[in-house]
Amino acid sequence: MKSIICSLLIFLGGFGCARIYRPIEMAPARTAPESVGLTATLDLQPWGDNSRYEEKALRSNLRVLALGLGNFTDADIEVLGLDLPDSTSALSPAEALTLVKQKPLLYLSYPLMPGLMIPGAESKGSFGPSDQAVFSALAVIGLAIGIPNAVVAARSNTRLGAFFQDRAWVPIPLRPGQVQRGLIFLRSPDPYKPLVLQLHYRNASGEQRLELLCPGVRPL
Repeated sequence: MKSIICSLLIFLGGFGCARIYRPIEMAPARTAPESVGLTATLDLQPWGDNSRYEEKALRSNLRVLALGLGNFTDADIEVLGLDLPDSTSALSPAEALTLVKQKPLLYLSYPLMPGLMIPGAESKGSFGPSDQAVFSALAVIGLAIGIPNAVVAARSNTRLGAFFQDRAWVPIPLRPGQVQRGLIFLRSPDPYKPLVLQLHYRNASGEQRLELLCPGVRPL
C-alpha cells in the first residue's frame, strides 16, 4: 500500500502546474528601403514568456511564422496562396492550437486517482491514520490543486487560440501601397531545417511566383 501512496504522490507532483499565457507581440515588421514590386518577409514568431507552448510546438514539428507582404506597385495584386514543399502541411489556427495546448482534464485527474482508491482501502490503521484517511486526504489535496490548474490551463489555451485566430494570415487583394502581416502555421518533419516556399499571386501581367525562405526553428 505504501508503494501505491508513493506512486500517487509522484503522480500529483509529476505534471507540475499549469502555465499562465503571457500576451505575445507579432514578430517585428521588416520592410526593405525603397521597396519596389511585391515584397515578402517570413520570420519566426516569438513565443515570448510561454516556454511550455514553445516546447510543445517544437515536439510537434510546428513552426509559427509571421508573413509580411507589401504591394509597392501602382496596381492591385491578388495573393493566391502558398505552395509548400513535400511533407510540409499548412495548419489552421485551431489545428495549430491543438498541437500545443495544455490539457485541463489532466489536472482534474488529481483528485480522481486517490478518490478511486478509497472504497478498496483499509478503514482502520494499526498505527497512524488508515489507508482510507490517507487517500481521502490526497483526494482533497488533489482537488485543491487540480481545479485551479485546470481553470488556468483552459483560460490560457483560450487566450492563445484567440491570438492565433486574430493574427492568422489570409490571402487578400493588396491595393497599391498596402502592407499585410499575419501568422502562418506549418508542420514539417524537421522543424530545424529551412524550407523554400513559393508565394503564388496575380498582377497585371498574369500569375506570378515569389520564392520565400522559411527559417528553421531555433533550438531551445
